[in-house]
Amino acid sequence: MEQVNAKGTDVIYLDNAATTFPKPESVYSFADTFYRSFGGNAGRGGNPLAREGVRLLNETREHLALWLGVNSPENIIFTPSATEALNLAILGSKLLSGDTIYVTPFEHNSVLRPIEYLRQTLGIQVRQIPFAYRTYTCELDKLFAAFQAEAPAMVCITQASNVNGLMPPLIEIARLAKSANPRTIVVVDGAQTAGLYPLPFTNDLIDAYIFSGHKSLYGPYGAAGLVLASSWRPRPLLFGGTGTVSESVQMPTRLPSAYEAGSHNIWAIAGLRSALQWLGEVGRDTIIEHTLALSHQLQDKLREVPGVEIFAPPSSTSWCGIISFTVDGIAPQAVELALGAKDIAVRAGLHCSPWVHEWMSTKELGGTVRVSVGYFNQPEHLTQIEKALLDLVS
Repeated sequence: MEQVNAKGTDVIYLDNAATTFPKPESVYSFADTFYRSFGGNAGRGGNPLAREGVRLLNETREHLALWLGVNSPENIIFTPSATEALNLAILGSKLLSGDTIYVTPFEHNSVLRPIEYLRQTLGIQVRQIPFAYRTYTCELDKLFAAFQAEAPAMVCITQASNVNGLMPPLIEIARLAKSANPRTIVVVDGAQTAGLYPLPFTNDLIDAYIFSGHKSLYGPYGAAGLVLASSWRPRPLLFGGTGTVSESVQMPTRLPSAYEAGSHNIWAIAGLRSALQWLGEVGRDTIIEHTLALSHQLQDKLREVPGVEIFAPPSSTSWCGIISFTVDGIAPQAVELALGAKDIAVRAGLHCSPWVHEWMSTKELGGTVRVSVGYFNQPEHLTQIEKALLDLVS
């Protein structure tokens, strides 16, 4: 599929961790067609357009449940973004002053900032889950001791780092947390990898799982959410019309209406519905094999560039293929600009994840250059970035 920039020339897009691009052609087509033909307000009335919106919502929820491995589609709550879903899970958690939240060093600011708000306003304690720098492995023995000394009220774990692609052993961490405190709320940020690496949602180890429609699901912006994977329920953050139980001024208690106040973004949900169909046709194994093969090839090419230091887990560690690197003597932002001048799209900086850059000792450097391939990338794209970097350092 062709990738073009604003000037109409070919662009090599290698920033799929920010958003996958391009989308499958069917996503553009179906979203546009549905919105033009059936763009009514879902659930608001019994007219044909409103009913068609409800049908689309239900279909999308069912297909998403199948793709994620969720038994109850109604436990999937749509939100406009993964950020809002994380805020719902964290700020709606009913934590008390003195409670302790554990987080990995790899969390996004969409996790760190609501937690910091709770620290400042509520007096919660924040602890970092220990990881060994050289091996990228979670030090589970130290974590076990920490949990025993200070039991967790909440644990937040990213399924995959948006900076270096590390996939922490979240099931092992969740199991330790629940052992130390059965009431621990386990929140998993699956924005980077939702559906590509299914998780067990039937053993009550995960309470809230967050997904982003515009990343690994290859859909548009505006459709994201969370899976309520246990009996735990957060306090709603938004109150308003749901199209259900309209005779009451109280929010409905039945899922998913209890958390879906306001009109749905039917255009984005239509695009997500089409993306899920495309994903089912292509298959997760095909997508994973293609992207990981390219990521390994890219690592090999980056090693051929003088002065490049790669920040990615070793092969023995679970990894989704995201790579960060620095170039000796050149600021990451300068590398990004140089590549951009050659129509190669990457991202430089802290990537909204400051703690991982502290952990990797790259924060003072201004962060790293991040390269993240997607399903529509090809080997020749890697050759082009290698050539551009060799020209830059020569």
